[in-house]
Amino acid sequence: GITPDHSELETVNSMLTKSIVGADSPFYYVVQIATAIILLLAANTGFTGFPRLASVLADDRFMPRQFAFRGERLAFSFGIIALALTSALVLAAFGGSVTQLVPLYTIGVFVAFTLSQSGLVRRWIRLRNPGWRVSVAINSFGTVVTFVVLMVVAYTKLLIGAWMVVVVMPVIVALLYGTNRHN
Repeated sequence: GITPDHSELETVNSMLTKSIVGADSPFYYVVQIATAIILLLAANTGFTGFPRLASVLADDRFMPRQFAFRGERLAFSFGIIALALTSALVLAAFGGSVTQLVPLYTIGVFVAFTLSQSGLVRRWIRLRNPGWRVSVAINSFGTVVTFVVLMVVAYTKLLIGAWMVVVVMPVIVALLYGTNRHN
Protein backbone atom coordinates (compact mmCIF):
# COMPACT_ATOMS: atom_id res chain seq x y z
CA GLY A 1 0.00 0.00 0.00
CA ILE A 2 2.99 2.35 -0.26
CA THR A 3 2.64 5.12 -2.81
CA PRO A 4 5.09 7.93 -3.58
CA ASP A 5 4.63 11.10 -1.53
CA HIS A 6 3.86 13.75 -4.15
CA SER A 7 4.86 16.49 -1.73
CA GLU A 8 8.29 14.80 -1.63
CA LEU A 9 8.57 15.03 2.15
CA GLU A 10 9.31 11.31 2.55
CA THR A 11 10.95 8.88 0.17
CA VAL A 12 9.48 5.52 -0.82
CA ASN A 13 12.60 3.94 0.70
CA SER A 14 11.80 5.58 4.04
CA MET A 15 8.14 4.52 3.90
CA LEU A 16 9.06 0.94 3.00
CA THR A 17 11.66 0.71 5.75
CA LYS A 18 9.18 2.11 8.31
CA SER A 19 6.60 -0.48 7.30
CA ILE A 20 9.11 -3.31 7.69
CA VAL A 21 11.06 -2.39 10.85
CA GLY A 22 9.08 0.51 12.36
CA ALA A 23 9.86 4.21 12.60
CA ASP A 24 11.56 3.96 15.99
CA SER A 25 13.77 0.99 15.16
CA PRO A 26 17.53 1.50 14.96
CA PHE A 27 17.41 -0.44 11.67
CA TYR A 28 15.29 2.35 10.18
CA TYR A 29 18.08 4.83 10.91
CA VAL A 30 20.75 2.43 9.63
CA VAL A 31 18.93 2.17 6.28
CA GLN A 32 18.43 5.94 6.05
CA ILE A 33 22.08 6.68 6.88
CA ALA A 34 23.31 3.99 4.47
CA THR A 35 21.11 5.46 1.74
CA ALA A 36 22.47 8.96 2.42
CA ILE A 37 26.06 7.66 2.23
CA ILE A 38 25.36 5.89 -1.08
CA LEU A 39 23.85 9.06 -2.54
CA LEU A 40 26.76 11.14 -1.26
CA LEU A 41 29.26 8.77 -2.86
CA ALA A 42 27.27 8.78 -6.11
CA ALA A 43 27.35 12.58 -6.21
CA ASN A 44 31.05 12.61 -5.36
CA THR A 45 31.76 10.14 -8.17
CA GLY A 46 30.52 12.67 -10.72
CA PHE A 47 32.70 15.41 -9.27
CA THR A 48 35.81 13.20 -9.30
CA GLY A 49 35.13 11.48 -12.62
CA PHE A 50 33.86 14.29 -14.85
CA PRO A 51 36.83 16.66 -14.45
CA ARG A 52 39.23 13.81 -15.23
CA LEU A 53 37.16 12.69 -18.24
CA ALA A 54 36.90 16.30 -19.45
CA SER A 55 40.68 16.59 -19.16
CA VAL A 56 41.20 13.49 -21.32
CA LEU A 57 38.68 14.81 -23.85
CA ALA A 58 40.46 18.19 -23.83
CA ASP A 59 43.82 16.45 -24.42
CA ASP A 60 42.21 14.68 -27.40
CA ARG A 61 40.77 18.03 -28.57
CA PHE A 62 37.12 17.13 -28.04
CA MET A 63 36.67 19.81 -25.35
CA PRO A 64 38.21 23.24 -24.85
CA ARG A 65 41.79 23.04 -23.62
CA GLN A 66 40.90 24.85 -20.35
CA PHE A 67 39.46 21.55 -19.10
CA ALA A 68 42.94 19.96 -19.20
CA PHE A 69 44.48 22.53 -16.84
CA ARG A 70 45.38 21.33 -13.34
CA GLY A 71 44.89 23.96 -10.66
CA GLU A 72 47.12 24.72 -7.68
CA ARG A 73 45.56 21.87 -5.70
CA LEU A 74 46.26 19.39 -8.51
CA ALA A 75 42.59 19.22 -9.44
CA PHE A 76 40.98 19.99 -12.77
CA SER A 77 39.37 23.17 -11.44
CA PHE A 78 37.67 24.22 -14.67
CA GLY A 79 35.84 20.87 -14.92
CA ILE A 80 34.76 21.01 -11.28
CA ILE A 81 33.44 24.56 -11.64
CA ALA A 82 31.67 23.75 -14.94
CA LEU A 83 30.02 20.68 -13.40
CA ALA A 84 28.99 22.60 -10.26
CA LEU A 85 27.40 25.39 -12.31
CA THR A 86 25.62 22.95 -14.61
CA SER A 87 24.39 20.94 -11.62
CA ALA A 88 23.09 24.10 -9.95
CA LEU A 89 21.24 25.10 -13.14
CA VAL A 90 19.62 21.66 -13.47
CA LEU A 91 18.61 21.65 -9.79
CA ALA A 92 17.11 25.13 -10.15
CA ALA A 93 15.35 24.26 -13.40
CA PHE A 94 13.66 21.26 -11.77
CA GLY A 95 13.06 22.95 -8.43
CA GLY A 96 15.10 20.25 -6.69
CA SER A 97 12.29 17.74 -7.33
CA VAL A 98 13.62 14.24 -6.79
CA THR A 99 10.70 12.84 -8.78
CA GLN A 100 11.75 14.85 -11.82
CA LEU A 101 15.52 14.47 -11.39
CA VAL A 102 15.69 10.69 -10.89
CA PRO A 103 14.74 9.85 -14.52
CA LEU A 104 17.53 12.13 -15.78
CA TYR A 105 20.00 10.45 -13.46
CA THR A 106 18.79 6.96 -14.36
CA ILE A 107 19.11 7.54 -18.08
CA GLY A 108 22.60 8.98 -17.65
CA VAL A 109 23.68 6.01 -15.55
CA PHE A 110 22.31 3.40 -17.95
CA VAL A 111 23.80 5.15 -20.99
CA ALA A 112 27.18 4.96 -19.21
CA PHE A 113 26.64 1.29 -18.28
CA THR A 114 25.60 0.39 -21.83
CA LEU A 115 28.57 2.21 -23.37
CA SER A 116 31.05 0.64 -20.95
CA GLN A 117 29.68 -2.87 -21.52
CA SER A 118 29.73 -2.48 -25.30
CA GLY A 119 33.22 -0.97 -25.12
CA LEU A 120 34.40 -4.04 -23.23
CA VAL A 121 32.90 -6.28 -25.93
CA ARG A 122 34.96 -4.38 -28.53
CA ARG A 123 38.05 -4.64 -26.35
CA TRP A 124 37.78 -8.42 -25.85
CA ILE A 125 37.20 -8.98 -29.57
CA ARG A 126 40.20 -6.81 -30.44
CA LEU A 127 42.63 -8.31 -27.87
CA ARG A 128 41.49 -11.94 -28.01
CA ASN A 129 43.15 -12.79 -24.68
CA PRO A 130 42.76 -16.33 -23.32
CA GLY A 131 39.10 -16.78 -22.35
CA TRP A 132 38.00 -13.79 -24.43
CA ARG A 133 34.85 -15.55 -25.68
CA VAL A 134 33.49 -15.89 -22.13
CA SER A 135 34.22 -12.20 -21.52
CA VAL A 136 32.49 -11.27 -24.79
CA ALA A 137 29.44 -13.33 -23.79
CA ILE A 138 29.25 -11.78 -20.32
CA ASN A 139 29.70 -8.21 -21.55
CA SER A 140 27.33 -8.74 -24.48
CA PHE A 141 24.68 -9.89 -22.02
CA GLY A 142 25.45 -6.82 -19.88
CA THR A 143 25.12 -4.57 -22.93
CA VAL A 144 21.72 -6.01 -23.83
CA VAL A 145 20.38 -5.86 -20.26
CA THR A 146 21.52 -2.29 -19.61
CA PHE A 147 20.27 -1.17 -23.04
CA VAL A 148 16.83 -2.70 -22.38
CA VAL A 149 16.64 -0.94 -18.99
CA LEU A 150 17.70 2.30 -20.68
CA MET A 151 14.96 1.98 -23.29
CA VAL A 152 12.30 1.11 -20.70
CA VAL A 153 13.22 4.09 -18.51
CA ALA A 154 13.45 6.45 -21.50
CA TYR A 155 10.04 5.30 -22.77
CA THR A 156 8.22 5.34 -19.44
CA LYS A 157 9.71 8.62 -18.22
CA LEU A 158 9.85 10.45 -21.55
CA LEU A 159 7.06 12.90 -20.79
CA ILE A 160 8.24 13.82 -17.26
CA GLY A 161 11.65 15.11 -18.28
CA ALA A 162 13.55 12.21 -19.83
CA TRP A 163 12.97 13.76 -23.25
CA MET A 164 15.54 16.36 -22.25
CA VAL A 165 18.33 13.79 -21.92
CA VAL A 166 17.28 12.08 -25.15
CA VAL A 167 17.55 15.45 -26.95
CA VAL A 168 20.56 16.95 -25.13
CA MET A 169 22.93 13.95 -25.31
CA PRO A 170 23.16 13.89 -29.13
CA VAL A 171 23.61 17.68 -29.09
CA ILE A 172 26.51 17.33 -26.64
CA VAL A 173 28.10 14.61 -28.78
CA ALA A 174 27.74 16.85 -31.85
CA LEU A 175 29.37 19.72 -29.91
CA LEU A 176 32.27 17.46 -28.89
CA TYR A 177 32.85 16.41 -32.49
CA GLY A 178 32.49 20.04 -33.62
CA THR A 179 35.13 21.09 -31.09
CA ASN A 180 37.41 18.34 -32.37
CA ARG A 181 37.00 19.44 -35.99
CA HIS A 182 37.57 23.07 -35.00
CA ASN A 183 40.93 22.30 -33.36
